[in-house]
Amino acid sequence: MLNISKRAAIQAGKLLMKLRGEKLNARIKGDSSSIVTKADLESEKLIFEILKSSFPKHNFVSEEKGRENNNSEYTWVIDPLDGTGPYFSGMPNFGVSVGLLKGKVPIVGVINLPALRILAWAEAGKGAYLNGERTRVSRQKEIGKAMVGFDLAWQRQRGEEIDKLLRPLAPKVRYTPILGCTVNGLVNLACGIYDAYVHWAYQWDYVAGAVIVNEAGGKLTDYQGKEIDWSEETMSVLASNGLLHRKIVNLIR
Repeated sequence: MLNISKRAAIQAGKLLMKLRGEKLNARIKGDSSSIVTKADLESEKLIFEILKSSFPKHNFVSEEKGRENNNSEYTWVIDPLDGTGPYFSGMPNFGVSVGLLKGKVPIVGVINLPALRILAWAEAGKGAYLNGERTRVSRQKEIGKAMVGFDLAWQRQRGEEIDKLLRPLAPKVRYTPILGCTVNGLVNLACGIYDAYVHWAYQWDYVAGAVIVNEAGGKLTDYQGKEIDWSEETMSVLASNGLLHRKIVNLIR
C-alpha cells in the first residue's frame, strides 16, 4: 500500500510540474473563495487510476470527486493539489497528498512537494521519512522560541480564524508563517522546521500528514486538545512536536 501511494503521489507531482508551465484557467468552487484548475482535476484522475488498479474495492475520498463508498475497511483520502492558490500564482508551496485510513485510523501517508523536491512518507509503526532519511519533530519546549505555522481558510472565515487563533498566538511565539498549503505545513512540522501547525481544514488535507507527523514523534488533536475523528470531512487540527501542545491549546482555547 505504501509503495502504490508513493507511486501515485510521485506521478501526480510530475504531472503538476508539467502543467505548471501552461496557462491554466481557474474557477471558483461553489460559494467559497477556493479555486479549482485543470491541474487539480488531471492530478486527481491520475491518482485514482493508479490506486484503483490495485485496490478497486476500497473506499475513496477526494477533494474534487467527493466520496465513493464500497463498504471496505480501507479508505483512501486524496488531495490531488493542496495549495491550488499558490500553484496558480506561480509559487512553489503546493503538494499532493495520498493517505489511507483503516477504519478511522490513518495508517499510510505520502506527501509530495514537487517544486521543492520533497517526498515525505510514513507507515504506522515504521517511522517517518523525508527523501529517504528518517525525520523527527523538533525538541523545542519554549513557546517564545516556537515557529508555529498557520493557514487561513475561505475568505468569509478568515476574520474569525485570525481572532481565535492568530491573535492569541502571534504575540507569544517567535513567528507564525502562512504558506497557503496545509501539507507543506505538516511536512515542515515533521522535519523540525515548524514546532507546531494550526489550521481548520478538510479530511483530505490532513490524513496523510497525520501519519507522517505521528511517526515523526508529533501529536495531533483538535483545538481543544481532544482526539480527532479522522473519518469526519472537516476538522480543526493542532499539530505539534508534543512538547508545546498543552501550551498552545491553552492559548487558543
